[in-house]
Amino acid sequence: MTLQINLHQPPFSFLSEDQLAWLTQRLDLVFFPAGAVILRKGQSAPGVYIIYKGVVEETDETGEHVFTQYGKEDIFDVRAVLESGCKHQYRALEETLCYLLKAKDFIELLNESRDLSIFFNTDLGTQQSMVEQQDQSVSEFILSRVDDDVIRPAVYVSPQTNLSRVASLMFEKKHDALLVRDGERVGIVTGTDLLKSTLLGDKTKQTRVEDIAQFNLIHVNYGDFLFNALLKMTQHKIERVVVKRDGEIVGLLELMDMLSTFSTHSHIIAMRIEQAKSLKDLVSASRRLENLVATMNNQGVKMIALQELITTLNRRLIHRAFELIFPERLRRAVCILVLGSEGRGEQILKTDQDNAIILENEHDREAVLPLLQQLHQALLDFGYPPCPGGVMFINDSWIDTIDGWKARVRRWLDSGKPEAMMNMAIFMDAEPVCGSPHLFHPIKASWQLESLRASIVSARFAKPALQFETPLTILGNIREDHGKLDIKKGGIFPLVHGVRALAFEQAIDDCNTLERIDRLQEKGLVDAETAQGLKDALIFFWRIRLRQQLERGGDNPGLSQQLDVKLLRSVDRNMLRHALHRVKKFKQTLVSHFRLENF
Repeated sequence: MTLQINLHQPPFSFLSEDQLAWLTQRLDLVFFPAGAVILRKGQSAPGVYIIYKGVVEETDETGEHVFTQYGKEDIFDVRAVLESGCKHQYRALEETLCYLLKAKDFIELLNESRDLSIFFNTDLGTQQSMVEQQDQSVSEFILSRVDDDVIRPAVYVSPQTNLSRVASLMFEKKHDALLVRDGERVGIVTGTDLLKSTLLGDKTKQTRVEDIAQFNLIHVNYGDFLFNALLKMTQHKIERVVVKRDGEIVGLLELMDMLSTFSTHSHIIAMRIEQAKSLKDLVSASRRLENLVATMNNQGVKMIALQELITTLNRRLIHRAFELIFPERLRRAVCILVLGSEGRGEQILKTDQDNAIILENEHDREAVLPLLQQLHQALLDFGYPPCPGGVMFINDSWIDTIDGWKARVRRWLDSGKPEAMMNMAIFMDAEPVCGSPHLFHPIKASWQLESLRASIVSARFAKPALQFETPLTILGNIREDHGKLDIKKGGIFPLVHGVRALAFEQAIDDCNTLERIDRLQEKGLVDAETAQGLKDALIFFWRIRLRQQLERGGDNPGLSQQLDVKLLRSVDRNMLRHALHRVKKFKQTLVSHFRLENF
């Protein structure tokens, strides 16, 4: 039989070619006239249906309450087969053709295919992970782990060993780094340390190695993914990490050893940023970031790891530009903050600038203003367009001293007006990236005072999470606007801001939304199932938005929030529908928690 549906997509793409061939031979084409009841509540399902043509509606047994509708290539009712009975009624709204896989054949297929069985018996997060892995060409690097093939054995010296002996050992062992054991402490000394201390510093061949060793070691665990090791090296600006197993050091992992075996561009971009001598050099490095995102997305890098890496590179890009523009005295006298998604560490493709600045002394304002204009222009050159709402450090509204910012925060919270609440929300996501971070600490502490977080203030702060309707119809289907859906308004913003509002109420320090959810779970504000569901939904929104942004391309693809629903596969539409229902339920929780029905 020639099939009129595509089985080479999830979930059936989890099957082998032999299993697909077996499945194809067991599918029967069945017809239902308009209005026909396909399955009744309590009925034992004859099998699983895959729609070829038409629309099927899922309702209660009276047909009055509609749960959802199914269209081409959608699957129903798996649950009835697995649980031995239909919980709802299914009716054809128009003439409908379906492929039927009989229940016994479906169960046999689940027994034969572990992946298919997991997919139909798991949650949204696991389904999403399985689909992503199936979709993407996962590179050898992404799947490889830290093991004996990539680590070097540790060579130790005592703290009293002189530098001459250390250099000899490095030459003999062909190691560029040795570990220094000082009782319970373990440090590291590298070939670069030797050169700097002797040729550029005042150390001699007889100097003890403990005088130049570094004892703040960064480590990864044996068996961890190589990508995580690379991420740590990038974040800490280092070229090697210690490897531990069961808490004990078993060796060293060198960047050059990884790069000689595997190919990746992230560390190269990081090095270009650090070595940049001009803003022009930084512009060149910044232009590589979008290609890096596309490459790593295609290679199957997890969304959270991708966000962490790009956030690290973006912040180093801004920091290096700051160093090139600001003289040393003024670097210590200010603190540059990134706000919004960049502050939360949730930005991947570049979006509009959201930033602010803290001045240690008001009298530095005149000296700082022209430098901020230069930094603003640098950000434009890097590909960050100006913020339409003017949330940028070149505007007076986002420049102030510590006392000025504390007063501004109080005015926002006392006002209660929507614009003031959104300004507070933007500022609550602030993260220092340049200058003196200690300038920010008293400001952040100011809005965590209990007197400023009264219940009515928290409720007003939370209310914007409800300003956009969840794009679901009364039938529970995805609601489109000419085939498009604004995923930020419909899914991301209400989830991010709702979590932010709960974090504000609880004086939670974390900025990242996923970390805020973890803290809320620890405090008992959400249970484990709800917390995981919210994280799964948000990660799905980020992933599906990024996929379409990269496919769309053009200038500033990161600014696009529109999903083209027509381009989504059945499995993606189904996961999107489930994720949006999570958002809808979360908004109902916010209404109840903050008593927003009174506002």
